[in-house]
Amino acid sequence: MRYPTQTPVGNRNIRLLKYFSLLLLTLCTVTIATGCGGLSDKEAKTFYKKAIPIGQKYFQEHYDAEIIFTDYDINMPNSSTMFLYGYVKNDQTINISLSLDIPSMEIRSAKGPEDFIKKRIQ
Repeated sequence: MRYPTQTPVGNRNIRLLKYFSLLLLTLCTVTIATGCGGLSDKEAKTFYKKAIPIGQKYFQEHYDAEIIFTDYDINMPNSSTMFLYGYVKNDQTINISLSLDIPSMEIRSAKGPEDFIKKRIQ
């Protein structure tokens, strides 16, 4: 005898299958969204080569300093930001970083030691 409050076994299996399908679909969507859309190494290096003179010009104009950029990081697909890392040519102990927007190459911010950043020319 079946009680009216008891769910038949077939319906439980269908419900579990629906939950599993939804979980699998969500997992696949998240994996595709975070794993795809990045730049290839060639594209990243192209952006890096374009960004170096922009960054050097920025520091020359605003800080009167020559900068040697040594590394970069592109934060794709999470955001469209590129970070350049380097140091002041005359003083290698002063490490700086610069963030730029990709693909417009607009400068978002410059970072470095406090005494260096305070010397900004207006």
